[in-house]
Amino acid sequence: MEQHSDPQEANVASASTANRPHGVVSLIDYVWGAILLIPAVTIFSSTHVSDLGAAYPLAATAGFFGLLRAILGLRVFVVLTYVPALFGVLAVGADLLRDVNLLEAALIRPDPHEAWPVIQPHVHWIGLTAVLLAVPIWVLFRTPSTRTARGKWPSAILAAITFAAVTCGAVFHDTVLRAWPLNVISVAAASAIGRDEFISTALPYAPINPRSASASWGVSRLPGLHPQNETYVLIIGESVRADRLGACGGQKQVAISHRDAIIYCDVTSGSSSTHTSVPLLISREMPGGAFRVSKDATFMKAFEEAGFHTYWLAVQERGIAWPDANTEMFVTTKKTDRESLLPLLRLVLAQNAPKKLILVHAYGAHFSYCDRYEPATATFQADCSKLSELPDDSTLPDFIRAYDNAVAESLRFVDAVISELGQAGGSSFVMYTADHGENLLDDGRKLFQHALKNPTRWDTTVPAVMWASDEWRASNSARWERLRANHEAMAMHADLVPTLLGSAAIRYVDERQVAVDLGAMSPAADRTRWVMRRLGEKVDGDQLRLVHPRGAIGAGTGK
Repeated sequence: MEQHSDPQEANVASASTANRPHGVVSLIDYVWGAILLIPAVTIFSSTHVSDLGAAYPLAATAGFFGLLRAILGLRVFVVLTYVPALFGVLAVGADLLRDVNLLEAALIRPDPHEAWPVIQPHVHWIGLTAVLLAVPIWVLFRTPSTRTARGKWPSAILAAITFAAVTCGAVFHDTVLRAWPLNVISVAAASAIGRDEFISTALPYAPINPRSASASWGVSRLPGLHPQNETYVLIIGESVRADRLGACGGQKQVAISHRDAIIYCDVTSGSSSTHTSVPLLISREMPGGAFRVSKDATFMKAFEEAGFHTYWLAVQERGIAWPDANTEMFVTTKKTDRESLLPLLRLVLAQNAPKKLILVHAYGAHFSYCDRYEPATATFQADCSKLSELPDDSTLPDFIRAYDNAVAESLRFVDAVISELGQAGGSSFVMYTADHGENLLDDGRKLFQHALKNPTRWDTTVPAVMWASDEWRASNSARWERLRANHEAMAMHADLVPTLLGSAAIRYVDERQVAVDLGAMSPAADRTRWVMRRLGEKVDGDQLRLVHPRGAIGAGTGK
């Protein structure tokens, strides 16, 4: 029997088949839009005091992507926004996993050798994310073409919307340019034309100098006879945790050779990240503030106001702390600190300035540890080839031996600085501390390195070393004895600048009540030693010691 198809059923089937691609396209449209908006409602939401409100940057983000979608159509829109979508997802992931602002980190342009150990644990997920975000593009180009939004939106309406968007951006540019992804576009454009000062409008914590030239510490010097030649030195090391020093329970070979130096083993750093701890250390700020680098002057301004010539010698980038020294010297090659920084120190000590304040920002024990010392002459024998991958239980002993070597080299650098000051003569005072510590798979969390999502006892407990010349000690015997008596005190980074200024008999204005001059008084036993978790958020550093008890790593593991 001949069968005849029902035209109505055929039309329904045809419509169903035709609607299927449109349903997929609509789903991609909505999901892709949500992916693009996620950074705007999380890591790039409004946090700047001059912003109009959290809703305005979000509206700018939605308006920007919506306008592009309307003008370009879905296919071209998705292709052109693939990179922002991928960057946005990775930026949110970096914030969740390590509390890292990926946009700022990209601008700082870290050494690839340093960046790889941070990226390596997540490289498979990064690749998977890139592939998954490419899938919608593949689907769209295999789906029958549909009308683009250009066909739905009259040109006059698009022109009106565009004009309104441009006008809004011009009037409220300080807020709009901080909206995602306009912040990334602004930063890229500013960097491309070499005008980094424009970046400040795009990032509230931008890597440009925010310090006010007019900021003052309201300095006066205590009355009395001051030496004709006096030098004060602050050495900021890198990634050195206190318990690896022989004086603090570690290997006896990891030590300061100058026996008259005072060593503090219980100093809480301002944060577990260089980019926040160093600005805090040299400032009058306490952890928990909203800005990475304050508009205030550093303590170097106090020395300058007291008649000192100030120097900043560093192997780390200027943008980490934005120093305001009279003379600044930066070394781009990262050899050992003794090779990189001692020549600069000798040059400065030879200059005809009777009163000097010298800050030395070293590279210390930063990973990769084997790059921080000479393996051929190292105290502990470590197989550096095992440090190319992340540590596990089998390779951890080599990591620890290499780390102890790097810490030992850091202390040899401190010894070398002390020796240079001793040879230069005059009245001199040297202070050393590390910016933060380091995690070495210490407990069940198996954490490695520093600057993680949450600070730990391992990456926030650092040492401090103090040394003074015979001439300085002869004039400040009571202060020196107080410093020695306080060496077991529960100190913190905020105490160190007051101690250094007090050692130079410099009075200054400081509204902090919790920070103390360790050469004049002992810290209160019940005070809270705050540690910055992230901008605007702090935690009690001593509470970090009450969780996650010490694991298998002890002082003897570095053998």
